Amino acid sequence: MITLGQTLIPRWRITHRARVVIASAIFLIALLMSIVGARNFLPLYTHFNELLLYLLVPWTAVNLIDYYLIRFGDYHVPSFFAADGGVYGYYNVTAMACYLVGIVVQIPFVAADFYTGPLARALGGVDISWIVGIAVVSPVYYFAVRSFQQQARGVRAVL
Repeated sequence: MITLGQTLIPRWRITHRARVVIASAIFLIALLMSIVGARNFLPLYTHFNELLLYLLVPWTAVNLIDYYLIRFGDYHVPSFFAADGGVYGYYNVTAMACYLVGIVVQIPFVAADFYTGPLARALGGVDISWIVGIAVVSPVYYFAVRSFQQQARGVRAVL
């Protein structure tokens, strides 16, 4: 939470006291949630893991395509720690858009206790959302980045 706060508010300088207060608040919230959900731990934990699956599959697809097929493992590591984002800038709009596309395309294929999409229902309740997420996001991200790279090369050639 502190890292997120400092990302959104770069001038925020966190003190030791603020760290203790934030960590204590998160601990108390987690403690309350665990006390309230103790009787239903396994179903809640299963729902949490399913939610993580739906959120992490498109993120993983974007990262793997970027690492292996776009940059071939060649990253400028100091830029990861630069306040201005270094050579990568603050945000990769293409990656974020593809990530959101990945989440959206999974929704009809989700088969969970809390929600079953229409296509998952048509498949007899089989959850193939993660397969769809990978299968859609991977080529969409790859071709989106490649098309932007070609456009950038074309602009440089004209200049």
